[in-house]
Amino acid sequence: MVALAAVMMQGYQRDAAEQGESQGLAQAAVIAEMAIGPALGGEEASGARGGGLTDGLSASQTEGMHRATEHAIFHGLVLRLRVRSFTGRVVFSDDGSTSGGVPVADPDFQAAANGGSRAKVLNGDVDVIRVLQPLITSASGQSIGVLELYLPYEPIAKQLREQVTSTWWRMGGGLAALYLVLALLAWWTTRSLSRYAARQEHSAQHDALTGLPNRAAFRARAETVLAGAARDGGRGAVVLVDLNRFKEVNDTLGHLAGDELLQVVATRMRAALGPENILARLGGDEFAAVLPGLGAVEAMALLATVREQASEELVLNGVPLRIEASFGVALYPEHGTAYQQLMHHADAAMYQGKRGTTGIVLFSGAGAGHPHQWLMVQAELRHALERDELVLHYQPKVGLPGGEVRGLEALVRWQHPHHGLLPPGEFLPAAEHSGLIVPLTEWVLRRALADQLCWTATGQDWALSVNVSARNLEVPGFPRFVLDLLAEVGTPAHRLILEVTETALVSDMDTAVRAIAQLGASGVGISVDDFGAGYTGLSQLRGLPITEIKIDRAFVADVAHDPQSQAIVRSVIELAHGLGSRVTAEGVETPEVCQWLAGVGCDEAQGYLFGRPVPWPQVGPVPVVPSTEVEEVRR
Repeated sequence: MVALAAVMMQGYQRDAAEQGESQGLAQAAVIAEMAIGPALGGEEASGARGGGLTDGLSASQTEGMHRATEHAIFHGLVLRLRVRSFTGRVVFSDDGSTSGGVPVADPDFQAAANGGSRAKVLNGDVDVIRVLQPLITSASGQSIGVLELYLPYEPIAKQLREQVTSTWWRMGGGLAALYLVLALLAWWTTRSLSRYAARQEHSAQHDALTGLPNRAAFRARAETVLAGAARDGGRGAVVLVDLNRFKEVNDTLGHLAGDELLQVVATRMRAALGPENILARLGGDEFAAVLPGLGAVEAMALLATVREQASEELVLNGVPLRIEASFGVALYPEHGTAYQQLMHHADAAMYQGKRGTTGIVLFSGAGAGHPHQWLMVQAELRHALERDELVLHYQPKVGLPGGEVRGLEALVRWQHPHHGLLPPGEFLPAAEHSGLIVPLTEWVLRRALADQLCWTATGQDWALSVNVSARNLEVPGFPRFVLDLLAEVGTPAHRLILEVTETALVSDMDTAVRAIAQLGASGVGISVDDFGAGYTGLSQLRGLPITEIKIDRAFVADVAHDPQSQAIVRSVIELAHGLGSRVTAEGVETPEVCQWLAGVGCDEAQGYLFGRPVPWPQVGPVPVVPSTEVEEVRR
């Protein structure tokens, strides 16, 4: 703005000088025509002989010049006046001097001698306008000399200054207004850009749906908290949260209802956690939290409140529903100090929670699996399926009290090329956490049914039991696959028993019921495995075509001596028989336990007492429980 003003002022000054020169030329022309010309007299005195004013002026002409110019000189209209010949001789001056003036070689003098007019503003103690123009008499119309005038510039400069001042104020006011407009525009633009940048930064760090920090922001904040805890010796918890059966809401009520559900749950959890804790949405229906300064007891109590508030009933699209969530908790520094390690442990605990009914699971290390190794296990397991590295071992199920083998349960093993024979606990959690459980179960079914054909050919009429997971039941075509496979190998449906973990019924009841109903209606036996560990409600068993209930080994191990275990086992047996199902006890390892189970009416038993899992040709005879001892237990 200042530079623009300087350029404009410089232009006005140049215009002022040009205006002064123009006025000087006009004033000099008037003086020459109205005063100098008449004073020089007629044509005969004009030097028409061709010499111009070379011979000077006559006395009468000089006197006439004085009279013609004294008024202008006296009143200051003219500061200096000279009449000069073409050779530069001063033939008249207002002060009577015959020397001085513009040199003959000056371009302005030469221009005036040749018929042109020149004006120039001279700056000094007093600014003046110097005018050089040809002196032309009215009689001949020819130039006879050069008129050199010095006119006052101050009146012109004053007028110009007033004009410039007025213009400057107008220009200054306009520039000031323009500056204010530009400043306002710059302020508004800057504020808009700042807000836009803040929104962009917020969007980059927060989830658009819930407004919670996203995965990247959560990691940055969590790492900051963990670094501070490591430095100051603090403690806390990292929590992963996953909503149960959220997919059903999307599938039945639509994604808009699912989005609304996520917003409600996020708002409830944020309010329950309070401002001192960090809550984020990692994506989908998965959330994460950091609880600084809390130990195991405090964290579990707070999360119980969070879970309770988050699962309160709400209405979506006119449908009342209650959504529950699984919480996995890892403590720092007990379970690790690095962000990734704690997240892995929390994920492992949450996965345990989704498989069971305990909504909040604290990482224990044992049996929780190591998700950071699962990717490697999953990759190797794919190759194991391709290279046929898996093998099946079978554990007998015997009838009580006679002890005859009634069936074999297929248990998969992995003959790893580097680690040897691996039990299922080493790789099944990784398979269940991915889509590998589907092809793995299909492989087990094919191989086990093929082995069943082999032992049937030897005269053994053993039923075959195969474990299936909740993921298998979620596959729409799984029942049809099983039935087609039975038809392919020619095995009657009643000779196959599918063992479904109790937690599979809890995780997705509707899907499991449909699959179980279709399989049960076709004659396939359905067994509820690990009964008692998942706290299945009686309403969930009602109406299902359950042929077998297997009592979890946790209740069987000390049943011979613990009254509470005895009461639970008796109740389960009565319940199963009331539902028309047989009962199988798992984990039987001592004759005392076997005798007690037979005495209370347990139908079958399974455990190391009768044999460890081995290839089916190695299944041998099992010990027989003396009937007298059974009768004693019954009494």
